Amino acid sequence: MVNAFELLSSDMKSYMLFQLLKHSTTDTLQFVNSMIVPALKRDFLKHLPLELSLHVLSYLDATALCRAACVSRTWRAIVDLDSKTWRSLLQRDGFHFDDSWEHTKPQDQSIKLESSGESPHPAIKSEPMDWSDDEPRRKRSWDESDRSCKMEVDEPFNDPSALYRLKKHPYKDIYRRQYTLRQNWLLGRAKRTTFEGHREHVVTCLQFDDDKIISGADDNLINIYDTNTGERRHSLQGHEGGVWALQYIDNTLVSGSTDRTVRVWDIKLGVCTHTFLGHTSTVRCLQIIMPTLINGRMQPSEPLIVTGSRDTTLRVWRLPNPKEDAPFDGNGLNPWFLHTLTGHGHSVRSLAAHGNRLVSGSYDCTVCVWDVEAGRLLHRMEGHVSKVYSVVIDPERNRCMSGSMDTTVRIWDIDTGECLNVLEGHHILVGLLGLTPHRLVSAAADATLRVWHPKTGELQHVLQGHTGAITCFQHDDEKVVSGSEGGLKLWDIKTGRFTRDLISGVGGVWRVAMDKRRCVAATHTDNMTSFEVLDFGVHGLEDDNA
Repeated sequence: MVNAFELLSSDMKSYMLFQLLKHSTTDTLQFVNSMIVPALKRDFLKHLPLELSLHVLSYLDATALCRAACVSRTWRAIVDLDSKTWRSLLQRDGFHFDDSWEHTKPQDQSIKLESSGESPHPAIKSEPMDWSDDEPRRKRSWDESDRSCKMEVDEPFNDPSALYRLKKHPYKDIYRRQYTLRQNWLLGRAKRTTFEGHREHVVTCLQFDDDKIISGADDNLINIYDTNTGERRHSLQGHEGGVWALQYIDNTLVSGSTDRTVRVWDIKLGVCTHTFLGHTSTVRCLQIIMPTLINGRMQPSEPLIVTGSRDTTLRVWRLPNPKEDAPFDGNGLNPWFLHTLTGHGHSVRSLAAHGNRLVSGSYDCTVCVWDVEAGRLLHRMEGHVSKVYSVVIDPERNRCMSGSMDTTVRIWDIDTGECLNVLEGHHILVGLLGLTPHRLVSAAADATLRVWHPKTGELQHVLQGHTGAITCFQHDDEKVVSGSEGGLKLWDIKTGRFTRDLISGVGGVWRVAMDKRRCVAATHTDNMTSFEVLDFGVHGLEDDNA
């Protein structure tokens, strides 16, 4: 019967089928329908040329892309290899992929499909990537991968069994990681580690990375802890007064103290390698200035240390090279000392530097701009009517900002020394400033933080909710973390809305520091100091951390 049906003309086949269906039962018709409907459906992504499939996917957001990847193995492979769309999503949603390269190394594996004769791209494979080179080389590899994909998908798909070898990209994995981190911050999903440190003393400075946490306190000590466990590795002893400033780069730590000395330490060994004398009062602030390419040359020409003191001066020192420079105990002529910067009439409270430009704020109500390498005063900017407590530098716009006890924030032109704007709104001392390319944040003793546009000075948000003076804060382009009496709060910097309490039930917060993954806070309760580490890179990212 089937053989006879095959010999019929097309019109006769249609007539025969019509008659058969006309005389069939409902159950038979339902069975026929279940066979016909799938046969008439077309998987448009599967049958389009790959370049057109990728173009269609480029109109989807991340949620829709993930849903599309669940349709079939073919769709999942196309979604996974769409580097252009995932990279544009990273940029659109404000994620920065270069910070996460190390967490998203593409594996030497293939994405294989169950191929059929109908598919113009039945198998998609990934090429192994060489991770032995440096990061810029990796980025070029991915860019070249994009170009190679474009060349291949532009070819005609005349051969249905053609094999297109496409390099797997990191952008989807990076997006997943960054999105999960963002959600963990918003929802408070963090691994919490708490440990004691510095007993009843005040923590004055705090810095950390994935490996270690370094804190300075008024107990004369600098402690180094393991970031993941809280175990204390070293307690650096040598200062004879409270430690009020510190910064480290790589394995070199620089600290300043009320004992008037500046010390350089080897972090891994936990020993002081250099002691710099010269200041006659407390070293209140410092910064390590690393050479930066500006206008075609490295500025400064070598790594420097700048220190500010209550003795009204700033001092500039060469940063010792741990591989080449011998230890120095402070006795005799100091070969690392370069300049003493004089011009302030009172204690130097804050400083900020970029390249060869240094900005300092003083209790003499002025802000000074210096040429670091020449040791020369460029501008002495007057306008504040009370002590200057904080300064930040904006190298992209050649500006700096200062916060004062007179309740204002001022924006200055570094090149001319002119005051460009006076930001008003706080009711008492503006003790803290923070700057990113798109946001200027000020924190005051009036229990509020304010978010400003750094170019126009326009007030964008007022963050209200604390019950006491803001003692510390950190921010990035998404969030603000602020500490005060009672705990630590998280805010959405784009909307100004309060998100959640990260830490509560403590007497106060001495210091806070954060990166994309962690928040570290030094808190105090009942006259005892402890540290809390909130790790937002665990929930949902267990495989990445394995």
